[in-house]
Amino acid sequence: MGQKIVTEVVVIGGGMTGAGVLRDLTLRGIKAILVEQQDLGHGTSTRNHGLLHSGARYAVRDEEAAIESYRENLILKKTVPGSVEQTGGLFAKVQEDDDGYVSKWLAACEKVGIPAEEVPIEQALREEPFLNKKVQAVYRVPDGAVDCFTMVVDVVADAVARGAKALTYHEVVDVLTVQNQVIGVRVRDVFTGELKEIFANLVINAAGPWGSRIAELADVPLRLINNKGMLAIFSHRFNRQVINRLRLPGDADIFVPAHNVTIFGTTGINVEDPNDFSLHREELEGMLVEGEKLVPSIHGMRMIRAFSGSRPLYQESTVSDASGRNVTRGIALLDHQRRDGLAGLITITGGKLTTFRFMAEKTVDLVCEKLGVHATCTTDQEMVPHRNAGEFFKEVDMAPAAKHKLTHWAGTNAEKIKSSIQEKDSNVVVCECEQVTWAEIEAVIPEEGRLHLGDIRRRTRLGMGPCQGTFCNHRVAALAVENGKASTEEAEWALHHALGERKKGMDVVATGETAKQLQLMEAIYRVSLGIGEEDHHHV
Repeated sequence: MGQKIVTEVVVIGGGMTGAGVLRDLTLRGIKAILVEQQDLGHGTSTRNHGLLHSGARYAVRDEEAAIESYRENLILKKTVPGSVEQTGGLFAKVQEDDDGYVSKWLAACEKVGIPAEEVPIEQALREEPFLNKKVQAVYRVPDGAVDCFTMVVDVVADAVARGAKALTYHEVVDVLTVQNQVIGVRVRDVFTGELKEIFANLVINAAGPWGSRIAELADVPLRLINNKGMLAIFSHRFNRQVINRLRLPGDADIFVPAHNVTIFGTTGINVEDPNDFSLHREELEGMLVEGEKLVPSIHGMRMIRAFSGSRPLYQESTVSDASGRNVTRGIALLDHQRRDGLAGLITITGGKLTTFRFMAEKTVDLVCEKLGVHATCTTDQEMVPHRNAGEFFKEVDMAPAAKHKLTHWAGTNAEKIKSSIQEKDSNVVVCECEQVTWAEIEAVIPEEGRLHLGDIRRRTRLGMGPCQGTFCNHRVAALAVENGKASTEEAEWALHHALGERKKGMDVVATGETAKQLQLMEAIYRVSLGIGEEDHHHV
């Protein structure tokens, strides 16, 4: 057996919930290690529309989730400002929607304290010119947009800066127990195959859709519905605010602005496998038919990719709901000692991206109770370091868009990027679509571990623009080899993997300009560079 590590708490899952739990533990002085089978935010936390919920979407059907969402919306705007854009949101009623629902919705919003202000239709159309001209009523709510990529990375980075540890690309292969007590986990390094044992007083299962598998390793039952949703990304941002349809939550009824693009979704289909990220053209076409009722011109707009992810919905009942729409978005905090007679294991699941901090607070309250720690939660007040690199980048000669992005998004990597620019000519823009410089990329390549273009993308937005990495992925691979950051073999693997992932999202939307872009990508990589379609050693 390989390395043995001792800590107080192990957190399984490097999504938003696990990140929040790790930070809360650390702020309360509890030693913790987070383990994630792939990269931070690989799963549900970055496979969504990035909506910072006001709670209005759930006000009628799920009052508790609505209350939690609105409260956390206000807290996150204060405590994680670098990852939140306060766009505001509109709820618009179109002709097909039930007239009676409007009064129910307004009464529900008033009951839980969510501000909903009617907007004159003429004003709404001036603000959002792509909105259906035949809308019958429009209301404003305090929705927002979240950069879930930067949020999960920054929350974990803050915890690590305070003494926590995070092991990415470490898969939990066993939950270690003695009699009726969990004493730790056995993990496998995905790249090297090395096994490590981490011993702890408590193990927290925050693995999202993979939570059932962790429970199975511990031999306790956990019924989760993996509800897969599909989303599409348009090549430009055509709405200033979030646009919601004023009806009970359904498919294809949200448009969320995200940096330079608009994200549109979503659907809801229950699947068995949490790794099922499949995409189907028929599902997309159904979304577009619904979506055009809010934004009639979407059929003429360019989509650059589609993606999907699973929501972990907790349900004790065995009654199935194939759409997952009637299952609560509320939080499930399970103490397996009380529930199953197995001490040392806690599961936190359900909820929303918007409620991750509250989920973490309740989880760590239970941890403190079990460990006899007297420390109150401060994550509702203590800010995650703002992604603002200060005055330095204002003095650097670079493209205006790159300068703006670095000034506001460099975050915990600011010092690395500064030193890289000062020591050598690293200020070259490698990705024109998103204005990503080599200095940014170099700052996020791990000292140890494999070059992974997807991990770089999640931290810098490399390849997220209209060309989807056609022109920048091979540049990064070449620069990584030239600068001693990767071997030729590692760079080739990184290109194989990135090409496969980008193509998967483009294939399903590949009409018009995106079809041409996909053909160009294949010509460059398969013909010019001789890189085939196979994806080596998928991670």
